[in-house]
Amino acid sequence: MDGQEKNPDPVQIRRVELILQQLDELPTISAVAVRLLELTTAEDSEAREVIELVESDPALAGKVLALCRCNTRGRASNVATVERAVLLLGFDAVRSAVLSVQVFEVFDRMVSLGGETRDSEPVFDRVMFWQHSLASAVLASAMASRKGTPGPPTPGEAFTAGLLHDLGALALHVLLPVSFDKVCRFAEAHGVTLDEACSRIIGLDTRTAGKRLAEHWALPKSLTDVLWLHGQRFESLPDLPHRWLIGVVTLADIVARQQYSAPAGHVPRGDDGKLLCGALGLETTILEDLAENLHEAVTARAAGLDLRMRHDQTILLRSVSRANEALGRANNALRHRAATAQQQARIIRAIAGFHESTAPGQSVLDTLGQVVRSAKEILGGSFFATIYQSRDGEPWELVRLSDAGRPLETRLVDPPSATRLLTDLADRAQVSMRAITVLPLLEEFLNGVTDLEQIKLMPLRCGWGVSAVLAHDCPVDEDEDLDQLEALSRTWAAAVAAAAQHAGAKGLGEQLADANRVLVETQSTLAKHQTMAALGAIAAGAAHEMNNPLAVISGRSQLLAERLREPEQRLMAEQIAEQAHKLSDMISALRDFAEPPSPKRSKTDLRELVFRIVQRHCPTDPDGPSINTILPDILPPAFIDPDQINVALGELIRNATESKGVRHIELRVQTDPLDDRLKIQVTDDGEGMSLSTLAHAFDPFFSAKPAGRQPGLGLARARRIAEAHGGQVELVNGPSVGAIATFWINQWRENKDEQRHVA
Repeated sequence: MDGQEKNPDPVQIRRVELILQQLDELPTISAVAVRLLELTTAEDSEAREVIELVESDPALAGKVLALCRCNTRGRASNVATVERAVLLLGFDAVRSAVLSVQVFEVFDRMVSLGGETRDSEPVFDRVMFWQHSLASAVLASAMASRKGTPGPPTPGEAFTAGLLHDLGALALHVLLPVSFDKVCRFAEAHGVTLDEACSRIIGLDTRTAGKRLAEHWALPKSLTDVLWLHGQRFESLPDLPHRWLIGVVTLADIVARQQYSAPAGHVPRGDDGKLLCGALGLETTILEDLAENLHEAVTARAAGLDLRMRHDQTILLRSVSRANEALGRANNALRHRAATAQQQARIIRAIAGFHESTAPGQSVLDTLGQVVRSAKEILGGSFFATIYQSRDGEPWELVRLSDAGRPLETRLVDPPSATRLLTDLADRAQVSMRAITVLPLLEEFLNGVTDLEQIKLMPLRCGWGVSAVLAHDCPVDEDEDLDQLEALSRTWAAAVAAAAQHAGAKGLGEQLADANRVLVETQSTLAKHQTMAALGAIAAGAAHEMNNPLAVISGRSQLLAERLREPEQRLMAEQIAEQAHKLSDMISALRDFAEPPSPKRSKTDLRELVFRIVQRHCPTDPDGPSINTILPDILPPAFIDPDQINVALGELIRNATESKGVRHIELRVQTDPLDDRLKIQVTDDGEGMSLSTLAHAFDPFFSAKPAGRQPGLGLARARRIAEAHGGQVELVNGPSVGAIATFWINQWRENKDEQRHVA
């Protein structure tokens, strides 16, 4: 119908099963009628068998005699026996009469097994239906009489087939009167076939219903296939012995419709009757000949069968009225199609505009805003919200948006137990029931923002499920607008799904980048630890192996300096002792760096400690830099190792005083208001450091100063001391000049449990 393949609807499948079951429960025609049909169709049947069968049913015998008396020849002869009536009427007439009467009586006794009742006049006119059936029978019989080749079907067989070919429509009309009236209105309003409308609304077409009814009545195979296969293209019919009979009934049905001898829903078909005449071996002139006298022939045959149909003038007027009705419905259909075309054009423009306004790689929230703006443009409405779920098992994200697509409120909620996934809302037939579990969430989220009774849920379905659900108050017609909006809603859904995939890929990329960064940092830290462990082993061995010789060298050089009388020689001995001390101090410092001792924490007055450090390291040269200290008015005691902090801050101050061009140094102590870390910052106004110096400042034995000035362990030791106190040291250049060294101590507050443990 809409050009798209749709998944079978379980509800409709079950309904079709119930309808077929009801067809099997319909009353059957009498066994005498079925046997009579077999006898009058068989080539080797004898008149005696037919006469005896009719005589066995008193009601049937009386009907045949009555029909005979309605016949012109029967009235001329005073017919009083069944034998004479059968011989006078012929097998074909008897068969047609009996079947007509039987079918009339069966359907007159039927009621809707589905319990449907109508409140108004039916759209489906049963009298017009029988007129159409009789017209098709008359036309088929006439065509069979002009068949160019000998053999079946006989005109009587063609008459019977034409009379019964649309019984499926009558059966559905009886079983589902309200639904079938809706089918008829839809078929004529939209210019589609009755079977197409039946399949769409009921789920079962009239020909399948006719086949099932024929099988239930045990009709001959030829009649069953006529009820089932008529209306199909002749060249597509299977190679059956009665293929010509099916084709001629199809042609008769076409001609009858073109003469507007058809009930509601049986719109004139666009088939080319002349082409079908050629395929059936009939002269094309037969169509005009038969159509010209069709109404008179139908009136005469109805009177002959005693079907109590209206006289010829009434039939003609009824046909003209049907033509006018069909013309009016055709005009309505054209107007409806024009309106549909305009709506589809608007939707196409909306799809194009949506694609133009959607930027590649935008976020899911931005895409949902685009969806709302597009929905506002094409549907109207004033309220919009969305339900989004990033992944199965994740919470639902409820977003209320303005009609301009701007987020107004967002909330994460756990989905209801009955509807854990958004895909549970994908089935349009079930969405109203699923909404029962969703509406409480919306009610709590909206909290009086809008009237929930006006809210509709539109699942945004794409090829891989539901990407989001749009809640709106737009005036959408459930029967028509949703089908037309399918392409647009799928466009929205695909855009939301693409944004979600992009967000997922972006998040995964960020996670991979973070993981790689952590891996690199971990590898770097591991390498440093391994280096430190190696240095620790070297330092420990060096301290053990070198301190004793250095002590001997230092002691002997001091003794030698005391004994030497020449000043120059004494100075050389003193230099030997001094350098031995420096080498011993460097080995000790390297050992402390590689294996720093655990801090011996004690309650320390930071103000006093800072003044002592500054006094110790303040330059004695009057031209040297000045050191200014800034401390808060209230500075609680710190639970730290004062000796280690003394060493570390001394290294930072010394590093600042030795910077080139430095004139002023500031030492500031404060606590971070966000995480309560102790922050000691040393700032100078020197020339700052190069990028190479910043990159390697904490490396052991690295120094940017001339060779021989410093061993390059000061900043490295300061960092190790900070880490031992749960902190770190940061070194950066100032915004304009100088450098900034920041010493962070995380664990500086007194911990009673730790204090008792230390004690």
